[in-house]
Amino acid sequence: MPDRLQTYPLEFKGGLITNLSPLQHGATAPGSARVLTNFEPSIEGGYRRIKGFEKFNTNAVTGTGNLLGVVQFRGQVVTARGQSSGNPHLYLVPSGSGSHVDLSTSIELGPNATKVRFLNYNFDGNEYLAIVDGIGYPLLLKGTTAGNLSKLTSSNGTTDIDGASHVAVFKNHLIIGNDDKLVFSAPYEDDDFDPTNGAGTIRVGGDITSLIAFRDQLVIFCENKIFRLVGSSAADFQLSPIASDIGCVEGDTVQEVGGDIVFLSKDGIRTISGTEKVGDFNLLSISKVIQDRVKDFVSTHSDFSSVTIGSKTQYRIFGFSTSITTSSSKGFIGTQVLGEGGVQFNWAETNGIRAKVAHSSLRQGIELVVFGETDGFVYKMESGNSFGGENIVANFSTPYFPITDPRLRKTIYKAIIYTDPQGSLDVDFSLKFDLSETGVIEPNVINIENTAGTTGVFLYGNSDSLYGTALYSGGTLKSVFTKQTKGSGYIVSLQFVEDSTNPPYSFDAVSLEYGQYGRR
Repeated sequence: MPDRLQTYPLEFKGGLITNLSPLQHGATAPGSARVLTNFEPSIEGGYRRIKGFEKFNTNAVTGTGNLLGVVQFRGQVVTARGQSSGNPHLYLVPSGSGSHVDLSTSIELGPNATKVRFLNYNFDGNEYLAIVDGIGYPLLLKGTTAGNLSKLTSSNGTTDIDGASHVAVFKNHLIIGNDDKLVFSAPYEDDDFDPTNGAGTIRVGGDITSLIAFRDQLVIFCENKIFRLVGSSAADFQLSPIASDIGCVEGDTVQEVGGDIVFLSKDGIRTISGTEKVGDFNLLSISKVIQDRVKDFVSTHSDFSSVTIGSKTQYRIFGFSTSITTSSSKGFIGTQVLGEGGVQFNWAETNGIRAKVAHSSLRQGIELVVFGETDGFVYKMESGNSFGGENIVANFSTPYFPITDPRLRKTIYKAIIYTDPQGSLDVDFSLKFDLSETGVIEPNVINIENTAGTTGVFLYGNSDSLYGTALYSGGTLKSVFTKQTKGSGYIVSLQFVEDSTNPPYSFDAVSLEYGQYGRR
């Protein structure tokens, strides 16, 4: 042991970064992560293990194949699923174990529909639901029984709504997106598309991939272009371009987060940020630090969905493919934080959430996040401590950081790990030295555990061993790694791995006690 030990404090922040070389990463952002799976960057700082998901209703939706869409409606969930014979049906799914209501006893979705999109809207003080499937005519749901479902057809004033894929409400008009056409209803009317009553059609310069009302305009996404619609009626509607070489490749990735719009483009995840000048836009890529992972994500998944969690200023995007198992399904979590350069996103990955369709909403201060896949169940996110009964496998690994000088050998004698568990904890902690190269001797894995309901600080180390007794406020933790004297190197990474159904917890900071030796 050297004559004098030194202390190295490290705050965990910055999220997942994969676009830097190992030495650059560790030297410039040591508190960030080279692996951050099933953790979320917290707006309070540190990295928190995400919550699990549970069945919203214990009964599967009747039918076969994937759920085709999902949305909250009047405190319940509306979803769609294909049938063994006939067209897909709509179902109302209550929370708990109640029976589903088949809404399509007389009105079905379009034949062979593969994606159903919903819009909650309100023209007269009541909550309604507009439904499009890209095949048939749009549907309107104005209650919780099959008798409340109606179909919009050419008899409503236009043939341009047949086969619509997107829907929005803007300036008290129901807006239907169909190929390259914006079809808007008469004001305050959801079933009147007669031009003599103030309805109309506007053509844009490409097939529409998404619509979203944002601030005082309607943003129209195409695959390679973005437009905006301003005005209040057919008399003054004006269409203008936002971008001519950037678009949205998947409409279900468009979300409003913290006063901005997030979407998936061909070159990554982007935002539309309005400047102080009214009508001016900056398009900003927010996924540059994980660009290689995003590129792989887009190339390996065929479908994408997204949700927001407002209480965490968080955007989540999920990938789906029939060829990828649930355990291998990927996604990303982006938490909007205030950094040194202003507002930015810190990233993490998800693994094990196989969301074909997803939806998030806020009602009376309560957030509901739901999704569905191939098994016919609607699942509720941010609920429970498992992934539908399966263990949550989480991994947080820091970059390899030099502490001071990458040419000086360091031996770590003590680690003080600051955490915030909500209950039982069972995490494997280990040190990795020098990029885990062949011949590098590393300490054994240490198990971090505590009994339910305890919180505090983990202390590793005593006078006669590299890792000795682990003390925990409120109890004693058993260390599995003692008297290891060869755990040293020039650069070091901390790794935390969990495989359990324990409640969430966070790792906030660490303080390392180390000795420094000769220069190589």
